[in-house]
Amino acid sequence: MRPAPPECVLFVARVHALVGAAMLAGLTLLTLATRNLPGIGFGPIAPLAAGLLGAFYGLAAGLVWRGLPPGRALSTLASLLYVIRPPLAAQVRAAMRDPAFVAHFAR
Repeated sequence: MRPAPPECVLFVARVHALVGAAMLAGLTLLTLATRNLPGIGFGPIAPLAAGLLGAFYGLAAGLVWRGLPPGRALSTLASLLYVIRPPLAAQVRAAMRDPAFVAHFAR
C-alpha cells in the first residue's frame, strides 16, 4: 500500500480540485438558470471552454495526488489562475517549492 502523500501535496491537489469543482458547478448552475431565458444565451463555445477548464483542474489535482510527472507541470500552469488571489498564490507556490512536494514526483 502506498503511503499517504505529504501535506503540501494534499494542499495543492485539494486547491486544484476545489477550483475545478467550482468551475463545473458554476457552469451547471448558470446553464440551468439561463436555459429558458430568451434574452440570455451563450454560444456553444462558452460551456465547452468552462467544462474543459474545470476538467483540466481536476486532471491536475489527480496527477499531483498520484505523483505522476505531468502533474508538476500542470500544477504550475494551473496555479497561474491564483495570481489574482495573492495570499492563495503565495501558499500554493510555497507548497510547490517544498522539498517534500518535489520528492513526491521523484519516485
